[in-house]
Amino acid sequence: MAGPTKETEPSPATPKRLVLCFDGTGNKFLGNESDTNIVKLYQLLDRSSPDQYHYYQPGIGTYTENSSSNASSGGGMWSRIKGTVYSAIDEGLAISFVDHVVAGYRFLMRYYSEGDQIYIFGFSRGAYTARFLAEMVFKIGLLSRGNEEMVQFAWNTFSDYQRSKGNHPPSKADDDRIHFMRKFRQTFCHIDRTGEAVRVYFLGVFDCVNSVGTFEIPLHQKSYNVIASPPADYVRHAISIHERRLKFKPALFHIDEEAEKKYNCNVKEVWFAGNHADVGGGWNLAPNQKQLLSDIPLQWMLDELDTLPEPNRLAWKNPKILSSVQEPSPQSGWFWQLFSSVPPSPREARIKTSRPHDMLAFGEGASTVGTIGWWVLEILPFFTRLELEDGKWVPRHFPPNLGAKRDIPLDAIIHHSVKAMSRAGIISEDQIPVLGGTEMRQQFRIEPLVSAWVGIRKARLEKGKDKELEPAKCWDDSSKVAAQTWALL
Repeated sequence: MAGPTKETEPSPATPKRLVLCFDGTGNKFLGNESDTNIVKLYQLLDRSSPDQYHYYQPGIGTYTENSSSNASSGGGMWSRIKGTVYSAIDEGLAISFVDHVVAGYRFLMRYYSEGDQIYIFGFSRGAYTARFLAEMVFKIGLLSRGNEEMVQFAWNTFSDYQRSKGNHPPSKADDDRIHFMRKFRQTFCHIDRTGEAVRVYFLGVFDCVNSVGTFEIPLHQKSYNVIASPPADYVRHAISIHERRLKFKPALFHIDEEAEKKYNCNVKEVWFAGNHADVGGGWNLAPNQKQLLSDIPLQWMLDELDTLPEPNRLAWKNPKILSSVQEPSPQSGWFWQLFSSVPPSPREARIKTSRPHDMLAFGEGASTVGTIGWWVLEILPFFTRLELEDGKWVPRHFPPNLGAKRDIPLDAIIHHSVKAMSRAGIISEDQIPVLGGTEMRQQFRIEPLVSAWVGIRKARLEKGKDKELEPAKCWDDSSKVAAQTWALL
C-alpha cells in the first residue's frame, strides 16, 4: 500500500495539507488513459510542496493484506491461487473494507497536527471508503499519535454505529453508543484549543456507492433513516445519471438542514451523463475518441477545488489546469466546442464513441458473459436498495431492480454538459434524465409473478414519463433545478 511522499514534517507552526486518494473497486495505477480520475487527480498534485502530504490507495480487490510480502518471497503456486481467489471475492464482497479504512486512518494519525487541513477523494467503493473515513474522524475522532492500540476499538465502535444508524427510531443502545463515542473522542483523540475535534476539510467523491456487504441495508428493513451528519466542511459528489446496475445504486448525502447550518457544511452533488466509470474513469479511449466522458466530472472537481479560500487551496504541478474556472461560460469549454461546429462525419464518429456505457446492454461496455452476470443480480430480489417513492427514500428488495434507471431527486443539480450532449445527439431521448421517483409499487404485489415482472420492466423503462415535462429553469451547475422534471429542448 502506498505511503506519503514526505519523510520529514515541517515546523509545527506551519499547517499541512493531508491529501488521501482511494481508488475504485478493482482499480489501480495503469499508466494510460484508462486510469481513474483518482489516479489522474493524484498525478496533478504537486508532491514537491513542503507542506502537502499525499497518500494513494489502490482499490478493493487489487491486493491482499500480505500480498507485498508474498510477492517479495516469490510465494508458491498455492499462495498465488489463494491470493487470486481472495482478490476475486474481495472485489465482489469488499471483505477487506476494514483494512482500507484503517490504513487511511493510520496515515492521518501519523501525520496530522493541529491546524492541518484534510482532503479525501474517492471513486466507487473507494468513495465509500473516503466517506466512511471522514465520518469516522468526525464521529469518534482522530486518535492522537501513540494510541495505535486503540484503533481497533475505534473501528469496532464506529462500525457498529454505522450498521445501526439506519434504525428508525433509534434504540437505547443506539443512544448509548453515541454517548460512548463522544466520551471516547474527548478522552483519546485530537482536540484543538477551542475544544473542537478534528474535521475533514474537503471530501470529493466520484459516484459513491455502498456495495460493502456488512454495511448494506438489511434485507427485510422496513424503514431506514437516510439523514446523515455532515462529514466535512466541503462535500463534492459527482454522480452518474445513466448507471442502472443494482449493486451500483448511489450513496447520496442526505444531510439534515439544521446540521448543515450548525456545522457550516457546504454540500454539492451534481449529476453527470454516463455510467459509473464514465463519471469516475476507467474506460479506454475508443477509436476516433478525443476525450473521455469522465474528463467532465474531473474538471468539475478541479474547478470546485479552485474556488476554495486561497490559504486552503491545494498545490498543483501546473496551475494552468484550473484555467477553465476563468472561462466566461460553460459553452466556451472543450466539451461544448467539440460538438458546436464540427463537420458531420467526424461529429458522427465522436457522438458514437462518446455515448455513455451500459453494462446491462450487450456490446455497450461489458463482455457477453459479463452482461449476463450483471443481469442475474438484477433479477434476484436478494439485495435491498433505497428507492425514491412519493418524495421519500424507502428500502426495497421486491420488485427486483430489473435494470431500473436511478431515481434522481427533484432538487437535483444536473451538470450543463448534459444539455450539450443532448443537442449533439450523444444521449437519446430515452436517456434524458427525469427527476423524481416512481409511485408504481402496490399493483405489483397482487399480480402473478411472471406478469408482474413484465409490468415492472415496462414501468421502470418508462419511469417518470407519465409526469409533465418542463424545461429546467437553470442549467448552472451551482444552482438547483427547481422544475419537478424536465426535458432538454
